[in-house]
Amino acid sequence: MRAIIYLRVSTDMQERGTSLETQERECIEHAEYAGWSVVRIIRDVASGASLDRPGIGEVRRALRDGACDVVLAHALDRLSRNQNHVGVLLDEAEQADVRLELVTEDFEQTAIGKFILAARAFVAEVEREKIVERTVRGKQERARSGRLPQATGKGCYGYTYVPETGRRELNPEQAPIVARIFEEFVRGKGVSRITDELNADGIPTFTGTHWYAITVHRILRNETYTGRTVFGKTGTKMVRRPGRQRRVREVFKRPESEHIEIDGASPPIVSSELFGRAQARLDDPERHAQKRPSRTYPLRGRLRCHLCGASMSGHAVHRGRYSYYRCTRLYRSTQGERCASRMVRTEVLEPAVQQALSKLLSDPAMAIEMAEALRFDSGNDARLAEVERKLGKLEEDESRLADLYIDGKMKKSLLDEKSAALATRRVALERERARLLAEAEPGCDPEVLRQRMPRALAFISEWVQRADEDELVLLAHALEARIQVAPDEAQIRVEVPLIEPGMTRDFVTIEQTSAWTFNNHKPESSYVPFRRTITRGDASPTREQ
Repeated sequence: MRAIIYLRVSTDMQERGTSLETQERECIEHAEYAGWSVVRIIRDVASGASLDRPGIGEVRRALRDGACDVVLAHALDRLSRNQNHVGVLLDEAEQADVRLELVTEDFEQTAIGKFILAARAFVAEVEREKIVERTVRGKQERARSGRLPQATGKGCYGYTYVPETGRRELNPEQAPIVARIFEEFVRGKGVSRITDELNADGIPTFTGTHWYAITVHRILRNETYTGRTVFGKTGTKMVRRPGRQRRVREVFKRPESEHIEIDGASPPIVSSELFGRAQARLDDPERHAQKRPSRTYPLRGRLRCHLCGASMSGHAVHRGRYSYYRCTRLYRSTQGERCASRMVRTEVLEPAVQQALSKLLSDPAMAIEMAEALRFDSGNDARLAEVERKLGKLEEDESRLADLYIDGKMKKSLLDEKSAALATRRVALERERARLLAEAEPGCDPEVLRQRMPRALAFISEWVQRADEDELVLLAHALEARIQVAPDEAQIRVEVPLIEPGMTRDFVTIEQTSAWTFNNHKPESSYVPFRRTITRGDASPTREQ
């Protein structure tokens, strides 16, 4: 039998120690004693509280690919400390007809054995919660003693952390930059302009990279620069969001009664009065009103510049009288990063895109070719072959059970139990095979489509041409439209998902492209390309200086 050994430790320190070596040695000895062939050894250095680990992801892919017969770990908590995650791994292993084995723990592949596994995982999860609770309590005590609880990480720009005291001291190179940001913002400069000037002056960030507007905004909001350091303002929790299989970490604000102020932990860089003036400007309603777009831009988020590939955003001038789409790198302060493209008028580009989508979606040839391409190609051949393989193995297992019973090596009660489990598995596999065979049946006859399609396509074309801005936004989102814009032409690429649910691998790509990209494009084998030429009209966009 082919065995994959999975090893995990929680920290780099453990990896440099003996934990991984001990696990590997004992797992290999266990596999040799059982007569298994070790085909792969997978290691993880990560917390067992999440399944989002490179190593465990590799194990799960191996299960799906049928690359092993046994997954061997040193102990259950090496696989995961979360009972739900253990349940997921057990289910995936069962679906792949793979055994989960542990070196230090023995269990039966029965309902009782799985219950023991779930109970063991529950204990590991409780222990993890205790570790988290002790860690939080330790941080709180450290804060009450006047020291910074974190004491690790990148730190705070403008300060240098002193491990001996558990406090910060001023960084002579960064602290003046923090003061400059506050003073220039209060004097009237915008966040984007401050960001551009910091980059133009060659001032490095905390990590030595470029400045971004969000970084400057966070500095302006950080009360630490007034000398007031508060621990426990926020906390984290794991929540489950609609449409996502795994839980995600969410930050929430704690009530003020749980805040702990650490006196003297951070020396002040700006005065409380200057900080208050910056907050007043950040919260000014008129300033926020100026940020609101004067119109909607239905193609926002779908456009890319043909020169540099950066995204394009809506831009209005003369108090909204003229509106454009422009490259986001058009006004970069650094000359080498500034894009040389021109802005494109919205009243020229948006109707052209809308007209192009109308023509593409109402093209009978496209619909017919799509139907012909999909009629005899269900894409399920590989899955069907896998199901047939598992059914064949199931028959071998049933024959082996019968031989053991005939030879007197298995009791009748155990034979009945194992046979019932195999029968349940057979029903599931045969149901899956029937579904795959049904999907492989030929689809709708293209000749029938040729007779009925024109009327339906005419309705689609009329609806798209009459779509308002909100409907155009929904249409572009539904088609996953990606548009590369040049001053006089554009390339539109959309993906139309198939109507049949569950067939997420199959897409039809419609491309509307101009001559400058026609010869260089090589469509992927999983796409069916359709090419047309965009006619933009006589209007010529201009660039505002």
